[in-house]
Amino acid sequence: MKRPSVHLWVYNHPFAGISDQVAFTVSCLRQHDYTVTVGRRPSSVSLNVVIENFSAETRAILGEFCTVSRRQVAVIMTEHINWAHGRVWFHGIPLGEENDYIHPQTMVTRIQFLLECLPYVRCFMVLGDLPELQGLDQLLPGIRVRTLPFPHVMPSPSRSNRRTGGAYDCVFTGNITKFRTSILDALQEHGFTVWRPSELMSRKRRNDLNGAAKVVLNIPQRAGWKWLSSMRVIAGLVTGRPTISLGTQDTSRVSCCCTQLAVSKPDWVREFRELVADAPSLYRRNLECYNAMAERFEIEHPFPHDLFGMWAVTEGLWRQGGYA
Repeated sequence: MKRPSVHLWVYNHPFAGISDQVAFTVSCLRQHDYTVTVGRRPSSVSLNVVIENFSAETRAILGEFCTVSRRQVAVIMTEHINWAHGRVWFHGIPLGEENDYIHPQTMVTRIQFLLECLPYVRCFMVLGDLPELQGLDQLLPGIRVRTLPFPHVMPSPSRSNRRTGGAYDCVFTGNITKFRTSILDALQEHGFTVWRPSELMSRKRRNDLNGAAKVVLNIPQRAGWKWLSSMRVIAGLVTGRPTISLGTQDTSRVSCCCTQLAVSKPDWVREFRELVADAPSLYRRNLECYNAMAERFEIEHPFPHDLFGMWAVTEGLWRQGGYA
């Protein structure tokens, strides 16, 4: 059956900051027989999908396009935004509360501009099972949340067959916070070689760094942070490296293919050293677990062909038997 084409309109982000989300979305759609394009301008012949994080300027651009063309967009949600106890929670803390990961005012304006975009939104999309967006249907009645299932991962032979004795024991490519710095410093004090670039980098550069290490690190933004980074774990698998998460106790789907260590345990460094030494077999187990999980997840959350089909019909892009 012919599918409508889908366009990822990535005008409101530096590409390096969303490359993992783009890769997930493109892989998922293509694995389900959709033609996908990516670009800085919207498409007049495809369904347009954007990634959340709007400013006053990008909100206006979205509004102008949707108003003039009489179109809507799907919005991929990437942040943990929940509604509970009569208030909005952003990354597990009340909206606007002080933290060293994202400025409180940035939280507020991010929610504000998202709400102002709602007239142009067909639905929200979640990549896999995170973010959960708990209670968002109560805060925003009428806006549906649809799930894109995990794509299967087949690492390229050039990456997965590399020698495992990389230049570094581990690599961490996330933004630096006080908690993350404390963990990275502790690893170096115990003799581990750690690569921790501070600048935003291209996906290719990040993948090359992953391949130069034995394991990829996931470290939460702060103590008590609830979630693994699904995108970081998947990026590690694609580059032939296992991910070890230090300081999380997440139970999301990707936790089955990522080893988590509690840094409060007195022997966590010893356990970490053993895992790094066993990185090749750890990777094989993680990859097998990930693809098995992806199959189970899609049985529970089938690909939303109905969404794309009806959306294309209502926008005049697709009629019974083919494109308009």
